Amino acid sequence: MLQPPPVRPTFELSLTASVDGTVQQLQAALERDAAHHPVEVLGQHVVLTIAPDARHFWSPWLTMETVAAGTGSVLHARFSPKPAIWTGFMLSYISLITAGCFGLMFAASFLVIGRSAWLSLVLGCACLALALGMYAAAQVGQRLAHAQMAELRDLVHDALADLRAEPPAAE
Repeated sequence: MLQPPPVRPTFELSLTASVDGTVQQLQAALERDAAHHPVEVLGQHVVLTIAPDARHFWSPWLTMETVAAGTGSVLHARFSPKPAIWTGFMLSYISLITAGCFGLMFAASFLVIGRSAWLSLVLGCACLALALGMYAAAQVGQRLAHAQMAELRDLVHDALADLRAEPPAAE
């Protein structure tokens, strides 16, 4: 079944080291390049970004979480825009979808009782079309950020190359 591209792409790495060992190696490797790629480590949570002077509106943030798995660990990584941008995007997206559904429900209700439903129908469809437009804009933003996403992903792969339990999964 054909699935639409994700709004926030992800990847996982299976690693042979423990959670703490993975985070320590990742932190040590990434902090050597912290001037070009700022890194923040909070327990098992690591955030890697593009340097402020190279950052754009569409620049990705790579958020990683390491969890125990058997004798090793698994690194779950997810790309997203800056948290403030992501919050605004999701709030707008959810609001438009909700308003669109309410508009269409009102239109259906008006039609059932025999009244004119054109305004509710137009507003409901417009809100849903705007939500679809936001999804399309997110896909365009991912294409614009593709080089930076690959750069961050390669940094993580290189930093943990000797800990990988298996080759990286297809992305």
